[in-house]
Amino acid sequence: MIFRFMVLGFVLLNSVSYGYAYSDYDVDGVEDSIDACPNTPFDLTVDENGCEEGRSYKGALSVFAGTISSINKETDNLTNFLLTVNYQYHDFDISVSTLNDVTNTIENVPNTYYISSGYTMKLSDKMRSKISLGTKQSSEQNDYYITTNIDYSINDTQDIFGLYTYTFAQDSDVQSYENFSTFSLGTGKVLTEYWYSSVSYDYSQSNVANADNYQALSWSNLFALSSKYFILSQYSYGLSDGASDHTISLQFGIKFE
Repeated sequence: MIFRFMVLGFVLLNSVSYGYAYSDYDVDGVEDSIDACPNTPFDLTVDENGCEEGRSYKGALSVFAGTISSINKETDNLTNFLLTVNYQYHDFDISVSTLNDVTNTIENVPNTYYISSGYTMKLSDKMRSKISLGTKQSSEQNDYYITTNIDYSINDTQDIFGLYTYTFAQDSDVQSYENFSTFSLGTGKVLTEYWYSSVSYDYSQSNVANADNYQALSWSNLFALSSKYFILSQYSYGLSDGASDHTISLQFGIKFE
């Protein structure tokens, strides 16, 4: 049970932390979140992608790697290795992730793989929405899910966001699982030119009958070491018996363009 809810923290981190308030690192008039060429010199004219006019756009490839750990006072401590590869072309993206067991006090924890594809829509100058379809694959079971999240910029440095996921849970050979919903509500702020921080309330229904639902408060951070290198971190404090007492994640990312 603890394993599934730790995965929830991983999904929230990779879904929510990428949405942040307006910023323009190279001051070319194209927001960083959609800027395909974030280091354009001042003397160049750019197109809608933020790249020099006439330069072909091939998309952006991002790779994130790190660990996520659940910590409990008595038992069920678990640490997993995360690896995520994301390719983005204009408003479309596709991600492939793996969650592999490193050390734990639970027997037979399966390695898990995620594949998802999403489309980002600009609803207004201050609001964006993304819809994703994905699957979770493991040796025990395969789940399928649909996720939608909305990000609204209050001003140039602060936003509010919401995420909702509905998972179609598949039964394993030994266990029956129920479909379940997950949501997260939060707000974030650009604290410096290189640091975005957010807090959120995270909730998930249990996929097992008569089990406790997941509830937690999360603090997430995105540090831009440069236009190419990033650090993602998240700390979650469990509010229910269905959540770990503490969950900590740290990832290092590289963006290729």
